Amino acid sequence: MAKSFPFFPLFQIKIHWLLPVVWLVGCWGFSGNSYGQLKVDDKISIEAAIAKLVGPGVRVTSVRVDCPSGKKRPFGYFTENTGTLGLTDGLVLTTGAATNAIGPNNSGSMSQNNKNNNQDIDLRSIIQNNEKQFDACVVEFNVEVFADTLVFDYVFGSEEYLEFIKDYHDVFGFFISGPGISETVNLALVPGTNRPVSVKNINNATNSQYYIDNGTGSTPFDNLFVQYDGFTKKLESKIAVIPCQMYRLKMAICDIKDDIYDAGIFIGGKSLRTKAPILSMRQQHAKFRTAIEGCNGIFVTLTRQSLVENAASYFLEYAGSATSGLDYGDVPLQLDFLPGETSKEFFISILADDIPDDGEEILISVKNPCPGLPQVDALTILIKESFEFEIPDAQLCIGDSVQLNPNPAEGYSYDWLPNQFLSCSTCPSPIWQSNTNQTYRVNCREMESGCLATDTLIVEVKPVPVANFTFEEKPDYTNLDVFFTNMSQFSDSWSWTFGDGNSSNELNPSHNYSGDFARDTVEFPVLLIAKNGALTCLDTASARIRIGNPFFIPNLITANGDGKNDSFFIRGIQPGRWNLDIFNRWGKSVFQTKNYELDWSASEVNSGLYYFILENRFGDRRYSGWIDVLK
Repeated sequence: MAKSFPFFPLFQIKIHWLLPVVWLVGCWGFSGNSYGQLKVDDKISIEAAIAKLVGPGVRVTSVRVDCPSGKKRPFGYFTENTGTLGLTDGLVLTTGAATNAIGPNNSGSMSQNNKNNNQDIDLRSIIQNNEKQFDACVVEFNVEVFADTLVFDYVFGSEEYLEFIKDYHDVFGFFISGPGISETVNLALVPGTNRPVSVKNINNATNSQYYIDNGTGSTPFDNLFVQYDGFTKKLESKIAVIPCQMYRLKMAICDIKDDIYDAGIFIGGKSLRTKAPILSMRQQHAKFRTAIEGCNGIFVTLTRQSLVENAASYFLEYAGSATSGLDYGDVPLQLDFLPGETSKEFFISILADDIPDDGEEILISVKNPCPGLPQVDALTILIKESFEFEIPDAQLCIGDSVQLNPNPAEGYSYDWLPNQFLSCSTCPSPIWQSNTNQTYRVNCREMESGCLATDTLIVEVKPVPVANFTFEEKPDYTNLDVFFTNMSQFSDSWSWTFGDGNSSNELNPSHNYSGDFARDTVEFPVLLIAKNGALTCLDTASARIRIGNPFFIPNLITANGDGKNDSFFIRGIQPGRWNLDIFNRWGKSVFQTKNYELDWSASEVNSGLYYFILENRFGDRRYSGWIDVLK
């Protein structure tokens, strides 16, 4: 007992010391696994990054970047899969290092001095009191659009939240100039106002519906993905433009008054877009997912989103592996809209050409009327020879019957060819009975559309399982260890019950009838059920296993020479095949043999308790316990 007292308090001390350590490891391990969920590529070229911003109906040319940098580049391309920003990817421009935008927020003053004192003229127009600019990052390019509106999405974040919202107002702007715009316009405005988006104009007290608080940097788990102390929700900028005309768009950001406490803007990928017309389609028969030759055509709709008050014409182009006049009927090349009309729908008939050409496609696109601009919208129509239809093959045992197509869909008619061995030839789920295999061709017609599909069904007759088995004892095991050999035929699954409450699904199981059987004979009823796993037919076989003198280890020997119970005789094992070790109560070996002959008489020991270990040569049967020797 004395040894346990110093050990117990020491154990307690370790537990209390480890608890906070385990907690810290758990927390840091979690956040560390999450750091990579906002990623920034600051090696990408500005041209490649801007190309990823462009959506349908927009063309960008003449890209220029002016972002002097310190150790790390101020711009890059981000990807974000947590939903924190509301943007999955896009261009990030910062007044420090683009990679410093990556969370967690573990600094309240993340900064990189880019030693850049350029004074941008457009940024100056939205800076109060003409304060000095630091670390400006400017990207500009020409942009042409198909429709009358230019739109893009963005998020603004800053380390100046919330400590410096009164004194330091790092700014950014999206400036556009061009036809119909009398002077350069800043598009980065608080929604519904003419006030620029900034730390001062969107925060926890002003326009707070657009603000997300991200902590101070002293509690690194407020947000695991973004470094900035605060940032806006996803905002949208848009402006009316003249279709097919060229505009100059500038995206610019800078620090004010000093070069610390960085800020950044995230511009969404593919969000530089216009209100281009949209193509959509629907099936003639909604239950099918594709066009089908001869029976399921396609309705195509073109919806315009801009200049709705004016008349307009749009031109369509067709391509793909399907051929007009052979695979599909006449299609319009031009859609004319009256003033106020928003959509036009036309029908494409899909022709039956009796040619095995499953999987052809029609590619439809809206031709962009602006010279050189990319395609506006497109869709693909897949044409199938028939609808998806498959009847499962069937199996049964000789003498049984089976229902074919047991779960038919409603609204279809069937024709089974040939009609032998069927309860009916036109019903959805006929009953089949025969003793020979049969192949059927099944024609299935969808009754509303008239679409026809065909499948082949094979009915296979299997012989009835025949259950049979043998069993045996093995010389290196006890006679309570029974080994079964499965002799069943035409089966692939089996169920055994051994008569003592145990069971097995093995092919050739072995079973140990464990227990303390003091009587001379024990019996167990064994049952085998043999099945064909895919079928309901089965067969059974049974037997009674009778074991005489079942395995038994005595716990007392009277080594007095009277010829009764004079040796350590173990019933149910064969002599010369087992290892036996016997120890006295202090653990000293008093007898050992690799081939026990069931004859230890304890002649070399005194009366008392002895510990034994009995083990077969394979090591998979081991018994131990105490034996009392009386002399």
